[in-house]
Parts: sequence; C-alpha cells; structure tokens
Amino acid sequence: MKKVIALITVVLMMTMGIPSFVDSTSDYVDIEMKTYGFKSYIPLRKTFEGLGYTVTWQPENRMVEIVKGNQSVYVKAEEQYVLRNGVLVNSQVMPLVIGDRLYLPLEMVAILFETYDAKTASTIRVYDDLKSFEGKLPTLKDKDEYDKLLSFYPEQTFMYDYIEESLEMDMAPAAEKTVTGSSEVSETNTQVAGVDEADIVKIDENYIYTLKDSKLQIIKTGRGNLEVVHTVEENGFWPTQLYVTEDKLILIGREQILDLKTYEENGRIMSVPIYKQEVLMVKCYDISTLEKNAPILIKSFGIEGNYLSSRLVGDYIYVVANQYTYRGGPIMPMILEDEGHQGIETTTLAYEDLAYFPGHVNNNMLYTMGIDLNNLTTEGLDVKAYLGGGDELYADKDSMYLALRANSGMWWRGWGENTDIFSFDLEKGQINFKAKGTVPGYIINQFAMDEYNGHFRIATTRWGAEDATQGNTTLNNLYILDETLTEVGSLENLAPGETIYSTRMMGDQVYMVTYRQVDPFYVIDTGNPEAPKVLGYLKIPGYSNYMHPYDEQTIIGVGMETKLVDGRVINDGVKISIFDVSDFNNPVEKDKALIGTGNSSTDVSYDHKAFLFNKEKNILAIPVSLVSPTYGRQSKDAYIFSFTEDGMLDFRGAITHTGLSGDADYYNDYNNHVSRILYHGNDLYTLSNNWLKLNDFMTLESIDLLKR
Repeated sequence: MKKVIALITVVLMMTMGIPSFVDSTSDYVDIEMKTYGFKSYIPLRKTFEGLGYTVTWQPENRMVEIVKGNQSVYVKAEEQYVLRNGVLVNSQVMPLVIGDRLYLPLEMVAILFETYDAKTASTIRVYDDLKSFEGKLPTLKDKDEYDKLLSFYPEQTFMYDYIEESLEMDMAPAAEKTVTGSSEVSETNTQVAGVDEADIVKIDENYIYTLKDSKLQIIKTGRGNLEVVHTVEENGFWPTQLYVTEDKLILIGREQILDLKTYEENGRIMSVPIYKQEVLMVKCYDISTLEKNAPILIKSFGIEGNYLSSRLVGDYIYVVANQYTYRGGPIMPMILEDEGHQGIETTTLAYEDLAYFPGHVNNNMLYTMGIDLNNLTTEGLDVKAYLGGGDELYADKDSMYLALRANSGMWWRGWGENTDIFSFDLEKGQINFKAKGTVPGYIINQFAMDEYNGHFRIATTRWGAEDATQGNTTLNNLYILDETLTEVGSLENLAPGETIYSTRMMGDQVYMVTYRQVDPFYVIDTGNPEAPKVLGYLKIPGYSNYMHPYDEQTIIGVGMETKLVDGRVINDGVKISIFDVSDFNNPVEKDKALIGTGNSSTDVSYDHKAFLFNKEKNILAIPVSLVSPTYGRQSKDAYIFSFTEDGMLDFRGAITHTGLSGDADYYNDYNNHVSRILYHGNDLYTLSNNWLKLNDFMTLESIDLLKR
C-alpha cells in the first residue's frame, strides 16, 4: 500500500512540473522516500551529507545547520519556514521528526533545490544545485515573517552602533580623485573628486562654518574681519557634521524627541513628558542672504538610528545609518519630517517596505536616505530600510557600495571570515539596490574599496595559511569584481603575517602598505583586471597609515617611523614619506620628514579630512600631537611643509594654539589642540575648539586671532 501511495505521489509531482535533470554536471544523491499519511519525505541528514554538506544539530534552538562553502540552509523542527542562503522561504509544510531524525517533505525539497527528479517509484535523485540569491533583495510580508526570520538567529546577535561617520586611514580611487579644486579656497580632503564628505568645518569665499559643542558658528573671514556673525543652535539637537552648498547649509546630528504619554487618573487626563530614543536628523538651512540674515531652517528629515556616513553629489545628499533594535518586538522604521519649526510629523514604514540582506540578519536596522536639496518635500525624499547592518561605505557619483563583515553562517561559526558587498545605484537622490558579492577577509575602512573602469576593487586581510608551513597567519589580497560583483581577478597571499595599513588606487595602479615590523610598499598593476600583478615593492622602517598622490609619479605617505629596541619594534615619531613611483618595478622613498618621538601621533592616521594638500599652492599641512617625555605635556600643533623644485619636503614651521588661553595647564587642554588647517588666498587658518587663528600663508606669521 505504501509503494502505491508513493508511486501516486511521484506521478502527481511530475505532472505538477517538478524540474527535471537534463545534461547537468552537478553532483547528486539518490534518496529513498518514506510516506507518512499522504505525504512523502526524505531524510535530511542523509540527503545533505550525501551532497557534501556539513550537517550540525543545534539542540538549544531545535535547528539544523547545513553548510558547504558559501551555501547554507537552516531548518527548524516543526517549522514550515526555511532559511536558504540567508533568504526566508515558506514551504507551507513542516518537516517531520521521527525519533532523533528529521525528514523533509517534498514540498520543502522543491523550495531548496533547483533540480531533482524521480529515479524510481520510491526514490528521487537530488542534484547539488541549491537555489541561490537572485539579485533582488527579499522583503517581509508581515510581522509573522519578521518574527520567523529572527527566530533563525540566536539571541547573541552582533550590534552595529556607529555614532558618527567611521574614521578611516585611506585608500582613494582612480583618476578622479586627485585633490584640489580651486587653489584659492581649500576643500575637505575627500575620497573621490566631486563627491563631498561631511566634516566639522567648511570654508567658502566669505565664511568659515564650524561646529563647537552643540552649535554651529559662521565666522566672517579676512584680515581684521574675524567675527562670529551667526550662531545656529537648536534646542535638543547636537550637530556632528555639516555640508555647505552655494545657498544651503546642511547639519547632520542627533536630536532628542520629546513625546507625551497620556493617561487617566482619578477621572482626570494626565500627560507626562517622555524622552524617546535619539534620532538622526538632517537639517537644511537657507544661507542665500547671510550678509543680512541668519540661516533660516527650511526642512528637517530624520530617521531612527545612528549615523554611519554620507555623501553630497551635486544637489543630492545620501545618508546611511544603523539602528539597534530589541528582540521584544520589531521597531518598525520611522521617517520624521519638520517644516521649519512647525513640529515633527512621523510616518512608519510597512512590513512590505522592509527588505533584508541575506545572511546578515541581526538586531539592527540599516537606513538609506536620499535628499534632493532642490525639492525639500516628501517627494524629494527617498528612505529605504533593511533588516541588517552596515560597516563601511564607498561612493562615487553614480554608485554606492556597502561592505558588511560577514560571519560564516551563524555567530558560533566564527567572525570576520568574509566581507559581503552590496552595491546601489545613485540617481537624483534615489538609492536603489543593484547587486551582491562576497570576498574573503575583512577591510580596514571605506578606502579599501574603489570603482574603476567598470570594475570594483577591494583590498582585504584574512586569516589563513599560504601553505602547510605557514600555520595560522594573516594574508593580504586584492579582488576585482565586475558590475554584478562577480570576481574576475585576484591577487592573493601577499605579505604573510602582516596586515594592510593603507592603500591608494590611481588609474591602473594600486599602492598598498602592509606592516608588522617594516613597511612593505607594494606597486600593483590592475591594467588587466583578470590578472592583477605585483610590479615592485619597497621595504623600509615604519609604516604609512595614509597615502595621497602628489602627482602621477609621486605618492605622499603619512604614518609612523619605527625602531628596534631590545628586540621590540616601537614607534619613533610621526613620519611623512615621499615615494617615487616613476619606475613601477623599483619604487623608492626619496625623502622623509620625522616629527617628535615615540609618543607622537597625527589625526591623519585615522581621519583623512585632517590632511591638507594642494600642489598648486605648494602646501602640505597636518596636525601633530607631541608629548614631552620629561614633563608629560601634550600639545597638538599644525606642521606646515612645502616642496622644493625636485619634489623634496621643505619644513616651513609649526603653528600652535598652546598658551593662547593663559591657563596653567594649557599644554594638556584639548580645546587648544589644532584639529584642522584651511586656507583662503594668502590667509592660512588653524582651528581648535577654543581658537581660530589667521596666519600669513607664506611667512606663517600670526595676523589675527578669534576666541570662539
């Protein structure tokens, strides 16, 4: 009787369009079916282990973990939902538990595999062609699917919680990145030319816009004119970064929203103020009439979450944020809007608007926000939400890439084995998902990514073994992907035992610095994306955290000098290196400048926006922190360099704010530490939290001073 039922089941399956196997080269396994009731089942473990998967039972979750390479399946006992390659799918039928074995209904087999067919009346042949991610991010239908998806992940989920934009060391892309713009007014040092990045200060022809504590100051520039002409301060709003366009000021920061809880007590309606979670707000001001009027708030847009990063391309701002959520239930994405100071209105997205990144579901929401500065209305706003999180962001004028450090399957299988990349199209304020890819290893920062000639390049460090003799060590790699984020070329296993400290990408060449005890400076050619190769390398003491092009044949490196003391390698002062790469096969360090001793440091090592360079103006300036080995005093001053005719460094002097306040402990006063250097024509400005100092560009003589 059972064989008859099984035969009927197979016939029905074939007439309903079960996929058949034709000329496939995939591995397969023949599995005997069992019939219970009126349904046919196959054993889970025998099927997947027969196809080469590792099958692990997780008793605490009553879940089976099935993994092979980048393929993964998670099946829960007595649950009709399955997690296939990170995507939640509903088989409509639950697996069957018999004794200590789990059996899959054929309906579940159909949603797991692309191809299987009947071999006999009582057996089927299953081919190793697991259905995969199809290029469109999956979405959730309702709260039930939201809960089911999270149920496949343990309570110990990883939390992404960036308060401000991630600080980075460097790696800038290709030909459009070099530097300068107008040589009369300095610009923020960005990763891609024409793609602005938010900073703590901006300068234009007439004003310096700078943050101090919880307010913005607009300072009139020019000798004898230094004056705070406008201050922008919003109650309950703490700006952290800003943009300035021709007629608009944009502040990005955190705002605390006051909410009222209403309840009835003794027949009376009572209201109690409740401070909700701080939200990320983007405030847009009109500054077209600054000579007469203070900035006028036009519109505020907000989302719940913490700022990850942003970019300004023309008249469009693109913002990315992460939000931590709790397991007690979904905190659905909410959009906030305020017309001037009319009051905040909120809109909650529906479940069907909530997509997720396969394999990256955790207790976090990720938001992308696009704003059209010429249409500050709901129609000019694009907000999308994803159940997941983001680590680093790279963007050029047309595309955005989001990198997520991946764990292999679930948290207990290890952290940081791969990096997943999700690409998005940027078009007139709209951010639309495009493709997904994966590379081995992890990246150091946003500058580990770059787009050039239709290909995406990414540099990673991973734990592995170059060969059997290496053991467990770090290896460094460069991967080149096409527009679908499919790998087309790679260069692997560079500098065993070291890690990437910085990278710079210029045209076909990639310059990479790795470090453990010395600074290997690599020149890599990617002219053939399918076969990148090392052209030459240089080993010198120290390392560069940041690299910047001087011209096509010269690279500036900023980092630390090192020395060997009692068998240990220690830092020995800030180092600026000049690398001559005119001969790609034989790079040389043709000059270097050392500042301070072992305890010295520079913000440029982790924040590329602190770096000032302009070849036309013949200036290089960085803030350097020096610590006195005798008195423990610390000061951070601006160190100014120019270049000789043959491209060698020429130290011109240092500008300090130490001692301006007259405090007894002024050396250690953080408020006197120089954080940014800017210029306008023949005026060189140094900025600290307490002071704005105007210096002569050529002589560095102090001309004017403003107490902020």
